[in-house]
Amino acid sequence: MSAISNNKGVIIEIDDCSYAVSVFDLDYNKVGCFKFKEVDVNTGSVLKLTWCYLNLVNEQYKRQGIGRHIIKLIKERYGLPIVAEDNDGIRKEDGSHLTGDAPMFIAKMRQEGLIEYSVM
Repeated sequence: MSAISNNKGVIIEIDDCSYAVSVFDLDYNKVGCFKFKEVDVNTGSVLKLTWCYLNLVNEQYKRQGIGRHIIKLIKERYGLPIVAEDNDGIRKEDGSHLTGDAPMFIAKMRQEGLIEYSVM
């Protein structure tokens, strides 16, 4: 269980086979999911963030530090750089286009050095 800034806890489950991170409230209702895809680039492998959302139940789980915590967990667990697409307005087949709060979230994580620019 991980605590979040509104004093509610969440359960974070990582699936090592699919690089998916599911987030649940304490009643085990799914709150959201982060999905990553391992991609080979010239410099080696990276994890590309393809989906991220935390609003399946409601908006209260957004902007609470959960996404940052997940990014840190994934970087530590796999030891690979995390990349994300830029907000170019083009819908990507792999879901890696940015919608809603995602452009703001990605920009903040880049400022903190947690997510790198996509090299694809």
